[in-house]
Amino acid sequence: MPFAATVILALAAASVQGAVPPEGGAASETVIGARNSLLADGATALRAGRASDGVRLTLEGLKLPASVGDTAAAHSNLCAGYVLLHQYDQALVQCNIAIALDRSNWRPYNNRAAAYAACGRYDEALADVMAGLKIAPGSAVLLLSLKIIRDRLASEHGTGRSAATA
Repeated sequence: MPFAATVILALAAASVQGAVPPEGGAASETVIGARNSLLADGATALRAGRASDGVRLTLEGLKLPASVGDTAAAHSNLCAGYVLLHQYDQALVQCNIAIALDRSNWRPYNNRAAAYAACGRYDEALADVMAGLKIAPGSAVLLLSLKIIRDRLASEHGTGRSAATA
């Protein structure tokens, strides 16, 4: 489906939690894998678009000890990886784990929204983006996700409003 393949996949990839701090040290970036190189390598592979490698490395990294924060970030990254691989049921499982481990991270909400949107579940996707925006109101990724999902709802419903946006 072209919509999922282009826009939603890009949104999930944008929510991968990096292995190295970004230029300028943005406070919203979570650095994972400081002591677990497999998690860091998995994040790097996902950011490079190598979803299969990223998922494989992250799953291997989860077998090693890691902090709760790193574990939550890894599950969020797995969610993004599975979205990239079009394995939406697996993506949803991983995002649910990430959210259960750390409700203060907006990324798994965005990644789960991507999985929901790819499955045509736009109201649920919108609810997740709104939950993410409560955590990170200025997130450019979430704001773009919000626009895309609202536009998609508008095109499907013909009015631009659904029960979730009313």
